[in-house]
Amino acid sequence: MAHFKNIYLAEDDTDDVEFFTEALHDICPGCILTVSGNGEELLNALQHSANKPDIIFTDVNMPGTNGIEALISLKNNSVLKSIPIIIYSTSANPDSVKSAYDNGANHYFTKPSSFNALTEKLKIILSVNWSGFTMPAAL
Repeated sequence: MAHFKNIYLAEDDTDDVEFFTEALHDICPGCILTVSGNGEELLNALQHSANKPDIIFTDVNMPGTNGIEALISLKNNSVLKSIPIIIYSTSANPDSVKSAYDNGANHYFTKPSSFNALTEKLKIILSVNWSGFTMPAAL
């Protein structure tokens, strides 16, 4: 099912982390999830990890280094730039969406309001081969 087993999430809202963790566990019990509270923690975790993630999910609005700033740093890093990055945010602001895609995000989606919707969205995202692929905002 999933092409990805080592998943990173940058998210500052503990309820959203729990929601994401439960949905991921339901569809991919063997996946390993590493959570950071903001973009700076994410970048630090990646610098100090021997195991690079298969895919990164990041919120946009976080204290300190936000998701777009983290995205830019990741895409400017020769070792990390090929890792697919999915922006996962409550904001559907067109400027945020455009900024995410302009800076190399593979996909941007707004946080679903139901557990089942999140589970279905994660199933789709984790089944895509993201190598060189960007999913349109409409999906």
